[in-house]
Amino acid sequence: MNKEYEFGGGKGMPPAISKNFSNGVKVGNFVFTAGQAALNEKGELVGANDIKKQTHQTLKNIGGVLESLGATFNDVIKVTVWLKNFDDYQGMNEIYVKYFNEPRPVRACVRADLVPIFDDDLLVEIEATAAILG
Repeated sequence: MNKEYEFGGGKGMPPAISKNFSNGVKVGNFVFTAGQAALNEKGELVGANDIKKQTHQTLKNIGGVLESLGATFNDVIKVTVWLKNFDDYQGMNEIYVKYFNEPRPVRACVRADLVPIFDDDLLVEIEATAAILG
């Protein structure tokens, strides 16, 4: 079975944070994204200490990975969200529901110590799995 990879740096997409992994992979009809953060196309953090801005940018990046591999948010079946602080849950969820139509994909949301690559300002990381059935 062939694999197709997304390595970042495409139009409107942030560069890959590391050469150690890809931003996503398509295997058959499935697309798996790596955990995405609130980075703009220059690799800069968007919305330091603002969960809504970070969630929006993070989901925008997931959308770019999905699109580059032939999927959309409508194809997403599973999402994992990591929050630095569970006090940000409501703000994250307010933006999250704007990206997914009902019925929304299954989701896990956990508190985690996120990689401190931006002076501890990173508040959220999200990954998604999609199944292209169309």
